[in-house]
Amino acid sequence: MMLKKARMDKAIDKVFFALGTINYIKIFDFAKEDAIEKAIDRVTEIDNRMSAFKTESDLSKLSRNSGERFQNIHKDTFQLIRKAVEFSDLSNGAFDITIRPLVELWGINKKGSFVPSEIEIQEALRLVDYQDIQLDSESLSAALKNQGQALDLGGIAKGYAADEVKRILVENGIQSAMVNLGGNVITIGSRPDGQPWQVGIQNPIAPTGNYLGVLSITDKTVVTSGSNERFFIKDGIHYHHILDPRTGKPVQNSLLSVTAVCTCSTDADALTTALFILGPEKSMPLLQKFRAEAIFVTDDLTVTVTNGLIRHFKI
Repeated sequence: MMLKKARMDKAIDKVFFALGTINYIKIFDFAKEDAIEKAIDRVTEIDNRMSAFKTESDLSKLSRNSGERFQNIHKDTFQLIRKAVEFSDLSNGAFDITIRPLVELWGINKKGSFVPSEIEIQEALRLVDYQDIQLDSESLSAALKNQGQALDLGGIAKGYAADEVKRILVENGIQSAMVNLGGNVITIGSRPDGQPWQVGIQNPIAPTGNYLGVLSITDKTVVTSGSNERFFIKDGIHYHHILDPRTGKPVQNSLLSVTAVCTCSTDADALTTALFILGPEKSMPLLQKFRAEAIFVTDDLTVTVTNGLIRHFKI
């Protein structure tokens, strides 16, 4: 569904809803408006296949058949699930797309100040194990080992969609563009004036739109995960939506937000979740593996920036 379209000089600016969020595409080539339409159609296609909420999506079909049989799925979904499993291995289980039962149990922002019991958490944890995902590349089918298991691609699908948007725009000759899929920012080239894009990094303890600093990037992607995006406070304890698949509970460390910067938005999307769970010290091997940089913000508003971003980030 198209929500907005505006012309600014030679730019086209469009906003649309998909993936459960508001998305934004801006290109600097008015003659290639159809490229945006193709990109939006592709995002919608990905949403329909990979949503955990749409009854006819690949994920919903997998959930309905969990513990019973293999389910044929689209090659896009198959490849992204396989990539997610590989990422789970690399992060030692900090990233795990079988986390859906825990997400539904906690229901952050849906169940008020509900805190599940330890028994309920342990019951849901029995269903969380990425090694229970079975993949058959010949038939492009997948299965979940145990009944009640379900997948959630929310920590990686927006990044995949952003990469697909960039691919489509570049294939259509776009040389300068910015894409924002619900906070997953990806850029093509530099600004039309040759200067780097300026991306604001949200202050995690301030209302949306208040920036802690500004990142200058060219042809990169920027993704942030924060504990103040969806949360509630009960009995003085801060419960947020970033759940540790190893404990079944919201991550309890000093981090407020993590921003990942690299060339692949799929990687950056998954990285922010894993980095938040692992913490700065344990995150370095993972960052090096993906040739990524990061910004860590702790609860005392200390900002730690990896070496590759020092010259590109201003507080």
